[in-house]
Amino acid sequence: MIKEYMNQDQGFVRWSIEEFKANLLEALKIVVLAGRRIVLQQAGKEVAAIIPIKEFHRLEYLQHELVPPIWEPYEEEYYDDDGGIHCVLLSEIEAEFNDIITEITVYNELFGLLPPQHLSGKEFDAFAPVAIMMNIDKFWVSEYWIAEKDRLKACR
Repeated sequence: MIKEYMNQDQGFVRWSIEEFKANLLEALKIVVLAGRRIVLQQAGKEVAAIIPIKEFHRLEYLQHELVPPIWEPYEEEYYDDDGGIHCVLLSEIEAEFNDIITEITVYNELFGLLPPQHLSGKEFDAFAPVAIMMNIDKFWVSEYWIAEKDRLKACR
């Protein structure tokens, strides 16, 4: 059933928002168990991505390597922009989906997806996120980051 919704060009599973909402558990299995990424589309436009937590950590590391933060960790301003990750269960995503998508697309918030304790016969810690739902602009490594790293190198 799930295969009919999958568009796998460029190595990503691409789903519309409606397909994702109708298949939340299957989507989590694709991301967590198969290690795939899902790109969500709304009206034909990419708006969000769901990625495994390990990939999210690599993406954060890459972002900090490309453009170091302007504040040092001991400065208060370093923490001002760090909104944290909202952790949600699949039932919460289902109930508050429109609000969550708005938070992701408009306010650039991050949502950690909490798994059910048993997912396809595997045991998971139900209190630690296994995937991250994020704005598509955070997902793609932007040309800006690469250009900014080159600019910073030239200034040294």
